[in-house]
Parts: sequence; C-alpha cells; structure tokens
Amino acid sequence: MLRLPSFTGCLKTGVFLSLNFLLVSMVTAQAASHSSISAQDVNGKLVALNGPGHYTVVLYTNPDLEDATRKVTHVLDPYRSRSDIAFVRVLDLRGGVPPDMRGIVKTEIRRQQAKEDQRLKKEGVASGDKAPIIPDFNGSTLDALGWDSIYDEVHLVIYDPHGNEVKRLEKANDPRQVAKLVEGIM
Repeated sequence: MLRLPSFTGCLKTGVFLSLNFLLVSMVTAQAASHSSISAQDVNGKLVALNGPGHYTVVLYTNPDLEDATRKVTHVLDPYRSRSDIAFVRVLDLRGGVPPDMRGIVKTEIRRQQAKEDQRLKKEGVASGDKAPIIPDFNGSTLDALGWDSIYDEVHLVIYDPHGNEVKRLEKANDPRQVAKLVEGIM
C-alpha cells in the first residue's frame, strides 16, 4: 500500500527548503556585494587590499604626510610579524608625477622601503611580507577605497579575513588612536 506524506511532513520539508534557499540567497548576495580591491605595488606585484584569509590594514598617505605616516607605521611595528595581519600603504601621487618620471619615483620608493626594512631588522621586528606600497598615479585605487577627495590627513581602513570593511578612520594621524583601534579589532 502506498503511503502519502502527511501534511505536516510536507510543511516541514517546505519550510526547510525555504530556509535553505533564503540562506544561500543571503550568502550569495553578500558575496556579490563584496568586491575585491587590488592594485600593483611599487615592485609590480598585484596586491589584494581586502584579500581573504587575514586582516588588512590599509593606510592612505601622500608625500606631504610622510612624517605623520612614519609615526603611524612605527606604532604598527609589533603587528608586522603576525601572519593574520597584512599592511598596505597607498601613496597618493595623482597629478604630481609626469609619466616619464614614474620609474624614478618608484626607484626612490623602493630605496625608502629598503631603509625601513633595515630599521625593522635592527629593532628585531620580523617584517614578514613587508608593507607593500602602492603608488597611485591616476587615482583608481584611491577611488576604489573611497578616498577620491582625500589629501590632508592619513587615513586608514581595516578589512576582515573575508574582505569586508571593519573600520574606517578618516583622521589617523594620532599613533595612539591607531594602535588602540588595531588592538581592539585584532
């Protein structure tokens, strides 16, 4: 004799399938709303600014903010050897460097990066994968980060291991404030 499923059995199955569909839809929508931001660093390597698998601290800087940026990066030195945190600096060079001079500028950035590596080594800080510097000559990376009209302050954004923005600090010139913020998230 053939048994037909009961009404409550069908209802339970329908609710289960509806909840599964809703969950899959939400995950898909979240993944679709999250877009990856990547750019080439000073060495031509593609760097994911909100890459998966680790927290990423991204700093905005420009040549006028060199001293303030140095203070902020120094306070982040203790985090450099951690594998769950990546650091990226985006250097705003919009409109300031003619195309035929960009190679010279990149060479100088690499020289400064080597000096920083020596400083870290001398202080016993394992710099790991370093802190890539992305020279943004045309503003495309800054636009992707929402920093298209930024000039006078160091800015910071932190992404979680899934590539989602966790925190944004529009005035990150105070190293103590940055250290508290990073410590609170990590």
